Amino acid sequence: MAASLRINHLSIRVRDLTRSADFYRQVLRLPEIECKVGKPNIRWFGIGDDHSIHLIEGDFGATYVTMSTHLCIAVTDLDGTIAHIAGTGTTYSDLARNEGMIHIRRDGVRSIYLQDPDGYWLEISDDY
Repeated sequence: MAASLRINHLSIRVRDLTRSADFYRQVLRLPEIECKVGKPNIRWFGIGDDHSIHLIEGDFGATYVTMSTHLCIAVTDLDGTIAHIAGTGTTYSDLARNEGMIHIRRDGVRSIYLQDPDGYWLEISDDY
């Protein structure tokens, strides 16, 4: 019998923990949850259904970041989410990097792309 699998969390290295935590809490509106490892350089954020993002402050090193390597977060209200993101002064674009535009896939799913304070790409879609 094969084991059941699911994604539990995503950990990313950040340069400035406070700045990144503010982005994930205020711009993406993710709830901060208890960091069960109790380390001062790590903060956890819930992302629905017992999944989480772990921000770990430390040496960023030589990290190569492209738009193709991204985390996609699906939302139930893309228009409201876009209004909130724009209201924070955060820029977003479509896949072609046209600022303020919404990308529409061939299957009709709409999404936007933005970067966090460390340059990681995030896609926000209505493919909920």
